[in-house]
Amino acid sequence: MDYILDNVGEWKDRLVNNSIKSFEEMTAQRWVRIIAIVGAYLLIRPYLLNAAAKKQKQQLEKEAEDLGLGKSEALDANDFRGSGVRVKKGEAKKKE
Repeated sequence: MDYILDNVGEWKDRLVNNSIKSFEEMTAQRWVRIIAIVGAYLLIRPYLLNAAAKKQKQQLEKEAEDLGLGKSEALDANDFRGSGVRVKKGEAKKKE
């Protein structure tokens, strides 16, 4: 057990020393490079997420179509209303 605790203490010391030395040895070029990488990531990330969401939606629609879970032609509750008022799911028609 002491061996494990000694190793953990040594790893902590090495991590602290290496982190401090890394920041002390940073040149202006390295700082600019890090800022450029982080900035590019922040600019591109929303577009990547939107593209991934769009692709996932297309894949789910394709799977639903393959399984026959697409929009059915059967009548729903709104079709039985006499006045032809369409109410979306989750919405309630307010009485005046």
